Amino acid sequence: MNTNFKLTGFLNTKNNNYVFVSYLGQVGAITENSIGGENTNLLPNGAKVLKIDPKKLKLIINFENKDYIIEL
Repeated sequence: MNTNFKLTGFLNTKNNNYVFVSYLGQVGAITENSIGGENTNLLPNGAKVLKIDPKKLKLIINFENKDYIIEL
C-alpha cells in the first residue's frame, strides 16, 4: 500500500462502520463499500475495503490482488 495512506480512527454507528483516513493530503471517512477511484478519492485507484473491524481496530483493504491489514 501507499505510504501516503494513514488510518486515523474508527466510528461505529448502528448502521455502518466508518474508518477515518488521510490520503494524499485529503482527510475523510470510508466504509466497507468504498473503492478507490469509483466512489472515493481516499484510497488508491482500484483499492477496495474488504472489512472494517472496530473492535480489533483493523482495516483490511485489497489492492493489486493483495490484502493489506492496517491497524490503528
